[in-house]
Amino acid sequence: MPELLHAWAVAPAAIGTCCLAADRGRVRMPELMASMLMMLAMLDAALTRLVAPVYWAAFLVVGAMGLAALRTTRRSRHSRSRNEHGASKASGTGAALHTPLGMIVMAALMLGMNHGSGGTATAGAHQHGIGTGLLMAVLIAGAAAYSAASFALAVRRSGWSVRAEYTTMGAATSLMAIALLV
Repeated sequence: MPELLHAWAVAPAAIGTCCLAADRGRVRMPELMASMLMMLAMLDAALTRLVAPVYWAAFLVVGAMGLAALRTTRRSRHSRSRNEHGASKASGTGAALHTPLGMIVMAALMLGMNHGSGGTATAGAHQHGIGTGLLMAVLIAGAAAYSAASFALAVRRSGWSVRAEYTTMGAATSLMAIALLV
């Protein structure tokens, strides 16, 4: 059952990636590359398992740091030029953090899943004491918080493709978290 839920999580993630690519008004190559990296990690983890989850997690964390650094550089240049022209600072911090945080949440969920044995890491919770149970609780809470933030961003944004992107990322994260529970 967890593998089926994980495979189902690929569908909303694929839809979100397509919505991002189709939105010509706001598509940016770094965000599209990040979305494609998450899709590759999910596809491999759900279907082929060619790359160990720890490596995917490392790629996702490095990608998140790179995207955050790129956005910070862009944002500081953009706000300096806006302030020089008398305009206020640009808003949208929640949206700017959404993709890098999503990459971190996905990396954590991938590490929490035991892809090789057909079960989840929670199967060993009784053997290893409270530490594993606590880790699973933290992973589920983080995924729930990220999904809730994704759905909140979807409600506040305009445009169907933007709303679909946030909604599908929240749905994919929710399905991956549920896979940890079963």
